[in-house]
Amino acid sequence: MSARPATFLSRHFPATRPTHFLALRLGDPRLHERVRQLQAQVVAREPTLEPCAVPPERSHLTVLVFHAADDADVQRARDALRDCAPLAQRAFGQAPPALSFSGLGSFGQNVLFARVGPANADLEALSRFVEDVRQLYEHRELIPPSPGEGPAWVPHVTLLKTSRASSPKKRRRGGGAGRLRIRPESYEGLCADLGSHALPSLELCAMRGGGADSGYYPVLAELPLGQLPLGV
Repeated sequence: MSARPATFLSRHFPATRPTHFLALRLGDPRLHERVRQLQAQVVAREPTLEPCAVPPERSHLTVLVFHAADDADVQRARDALRDCAPLAQRAFGQAPPALSFSGLGSFGQNVLFARVGPANADLEALSRFVEDVRQLYEHRELIPPSPGEGPAWVPHVTLLKTSRASSPKKRRRGGGAGRLRIRPESYEGLCADLGSHALPSLELCAMRGGGADSGYYPVLAELPLGQLPLGV
């Protein structure tokens, strides 16, 4: 997709906080328990990181994030997800992709995550599918166009992030996101094998609002992967 001029980007994509995202949910309770154990091991080494732990029930792989200004934008996002059905059928056929999760990585000293790996055919197919989905959402002007080929997708499961310690209550407990750092010594040497898990659907989620009893984010629409679409 060709790059758009800066005036187009500033007019159509003002600098606003994301409100919604597309995600591949990891709903297996066994994965949640392993995430909980890893977080506890990190916090045992560095107790001030306790408020940074992401609830395991919210484990997912982020595909893209965007800002929806109103209900019309949310509906356009729903429609776009529905129109991703042929892409999913082409990528996965009748079998949902399954990925393994092993090892730890970080984004600076602000985010600790579990890596996806080792690479397999499903990861390759999923990466191509994610790029196709991003292009569709760009075409619908729901996300800004990526310059050039755009950033590579880095699938990961977030375990801890310092931005979670930004509330006044959490600042009192953990020292505040401005001072907290997830240093390598808090997680080096830990075994981070989360096992292999299927990804049965791509979901449109809201970042805020009342979620389900499961503790996950509010899900506004769902696209099955690896099976005939049931509607969005």
